[in-house]
Amino acid sequence: MSTLESSPAPAPAPAPAPASPRRWFGLRPVALLELLLFFGIALGLDGWLGAGLRFEGVQPHPFWIPVLLLAIQYGTNEGVLAALAASAALRFGNMPDAGIGQDLYDHLFTLTREPILWLVAAVLFGELRMRQLREREELRAGLATARQEAEAIARSYRALKTVKESLETRVAGQLRTVFTLYQAAKSIDHLDEGEVMLGIADLVRTVMKPEKFSLFLLNNDVLESVTNEGWDDETDSYARWFDSGTGLFETVIARQRQLCVNRADDERILAGEGVIAGPLISSDTGEVVGMVKIESLGFTDLSVNTVENFRILCEWIGTALAKARQYRTANEQRVFTDEALYSSSYIGRQAEFLALLGRRMGFETTAITIRPTGLSRLSVAQRADLAAAIGEAVRGSLRDTDLACDFGHQGTSFGVVLAGTPLEGAKQVEAKLERAVREALPAGLTNIPIGFVTRRIDPPAPVSGQKAEEGAG
Repeated sequence: MSTLESSPAPAPAPAPAPASPRRWFGLRPVALLELLLFFGIALGLDGWLGAGLRFEGVQPHPFWIPVLLLAIQYGTNEGVLAALAASAALRFGNMPDAGIGQDLYDHLFTLTREPILWLVAAVLFGELRMRQLREREELRAGLATARQEAEAIARSYRALKTVKESLETRVAGQLRTVFTLYQAAKSIDHLDEGEVMLGIADLVRTVMKPEKFSLFLLNNDVLESVTNEGWDDETDSYARWFDSGTGLFETVIARQRQLCVNRADDERILAGEGVIAGPLISSDTGEVVGMVKIESLGFTDLSVNTVENFRILCEWIGTALAKARQYRTANEQRVFTDEALYSSSYIGRQAEFLALLGRRMGFETTAITIRPTGLSRLSVAQRADLAAAIGEAVRGSLRDTDLACDFGHQGTSFGVVLAGTPLEGAKQVEAKLERAVREALPAGLTNIPIGFVTRRIDPPAPVSGQKAEEGAG
């Protein structure tokens, strides 16, 4: 499941209800206080300055003030309360007698005219105010909901941005990992066994990211450690070889089975020697060439995918090592190199034969070694051009009996075997070869240092049977 699916945006919380003012029996306390203050002051002024008739006959009547203000300010309940309070203040203890020309209904109308108008005004203006208050509360609730939705959208955006940045970082890391893995894989994609060995450590570090690991190669019936990284000689006591009698050798090499510490049987076989170990098997021939063992690995790095990657890694390394060994074996059996020179293995046998023959026949065999230096500063193409130029110069300067050869250093050392040539004559050939090589060097390589060494090839010391045979001859 993706990060987006596992981290959904939180739903907006419901809008909190606005805090309602405190009420007594549905009335605001501040409205009651205002009514008491107004009527206290009004009735006091009427008793002190007026005739005590509660402002009777004054138009408009002062008691309209609390009725209208409370109805407009607080709504219907407070307005009706103000109308009732004004009616009581006007008529309580202040009931005028009916006039001579008034009947009962005219008298009642005179007594109830202001109270009725106050009640009607209180209800009318109060309801208008209540509608306004309801609309305001709805607007407040809508505004609060809109704010919460905006905050939820902002939170979702921030979460989505974080997920996006995390995914971008992960993708960039995977691209770097793929590129790094490709570079590490190229390091073992060689035919030279030494170069493959140098690239194995980088490949293991890239794929497994171990804290400690080691590489073992199979030598007859013994696994011998050739590379160990991260080991502490003072605290670590890991074995540096395993013979055929150990359980680790029998399981990994004989049975060709991978061991992992998360299985109880495998943990017993590993016996504290590592976390995971696997055989190096060539996928082409099925040959077992050694073992990779990881002694220390991060806890979170050990998973099912890690174990499978380790199996593929072992097969990858085993195939590369087996191919390098096959190339080395085939190269040792070659007579000529790619530059049409005798190979080092062939010329070694021929030089030994010529030296032995010279001891019997009474002639000397000498050799001239041509070795350029500073090759590490040259590119691959420059090295190839240099090797081709030296090989061409050597072949062009040879006599019919001279043997040009590659001394087995992949284009870094050449030589000439001179049969029947004493050391003094070989010195003259050396000078001739040096001139020819200098003339054949391509532009840009004319100043490269090249060493020329001339030596006599001595035959190997004969064994006792050979000495007796030579004496009889």
